[in-house]
Amino acid sequence: MVTKLKLSEKYYRYLFENASDAMWVHDDEGRIIGINKACEKLVGYSRDELIGKNIREFLSDAESLNLAREVRRNLLNGVDFSQPYEQRLTRKNGDIRIVNMSTNPIIIKGKETGFQHVARDITEERQLRENMQHYIQQITRAQEDERARVARELHDELSPPLLLLVRRLDLIYNSTKHLQSSDMEEKIEDLHQLVLKALEGVRRCAQDLRPRILDDLGLLPAIEWLINSLRNEKKIRVKITVKGRKYRLDPERELNTFRIIQEVLSNVRRHSKASTLDVIIDFGSDFLSITARDDGQGFQLPRRASDLVLTGKLGIIGMQERARLIGSTLEVNSVIGEGTEVFLQVPTSQ
Repeated sequence: MVTKLKLSEKYYRYLFENASDAMWVHDDEGRIIGINKACEKLVGYSRDELIGKNIREFLSDAESLNLAREVRRNLLNGVDFSQPYEQRLTRKNGDIRIVNMSTNPIIIKGKETGFQHVARDITEERQLRENMQHYIQQITRAQEDERARVARELHDELSPPLLLLVRRLDLIYNSTKHLQSSDMEEKIEDLHQLVLKALEGVRRCAQDLRPRILDDLGLLPAIEWLINSLRNEKKIRVKITVKGRKYRLDPERELNTFRIIQEVLSNVRRHSKASTLDVIIDFGSDFLSITARDDGQGFQLPRRASDLVLTGKLGIIGMQERARLIGSTLEVNSVIGEGTEVFLQVPTSQ
């Protein structure tokens, strides 16, 4: 039995020393009493330099120290919290590293005597994610700028000539009416309707690209315009409820919120087969919350967000990215045969 115990301890020591993740143990006072090779590599100190050091020396700022204290309190009081959590550590050369860390108390004879930590360096991964986020943000802004430019050109360059053509057709029709045959009248009227249809199409494209109502009047009138378009096109019964005192967000948040709701209503129009839609807009003091709930056919949500691409749910991915850009929360819930609910919460400040 003693031999088995020694072998078990030896095996544990081998796993501890050679683990790819950094591991260290400190006593109840925060003094480091055990480390592995990956920990030496993470913080840039040798084993001899680390043993006896207080863990507080590696915490990069007051926020990191407060987080460590909160984790300790939660563990000792049995409070459930999410692990691993992110922590910031300072290396010997002064560099700051971001780690994903898990912490467990060491209990001997029913008494807490220290803590064991397992940490994985995610600094480069975090930097890559932030760079990608910045890249997506720049692409989104460039896309919206291009949409605005094309919308202006449609409005300023194409609409006036078409409108002038309509008026000239009216003038030709009225001034030569007494000379026209019934066949000629019909052809002029057909041409008149064709130009009107083209003019309406240009205006609709310009509105879809960048609705001026959003810039001029704000988010709520723009959403109401979308809802009225849905009512007229699909004859869906839409109930909109507005709570709180109305206010405007900054332009970027208004635009991205509008695009998210535009995609939600587009999905209702194209895929839901819904007969009713409830939209609740709550102007809270800290958050603007929007809930859209339909009674359509619903769909099966994938278990993982990454599976949205494989299932063709690219619209949801776009909504999630826009929500992330403005620090918002987006939740999509759907039950087959019962409908879909989308909840968006946008902070009023950041």
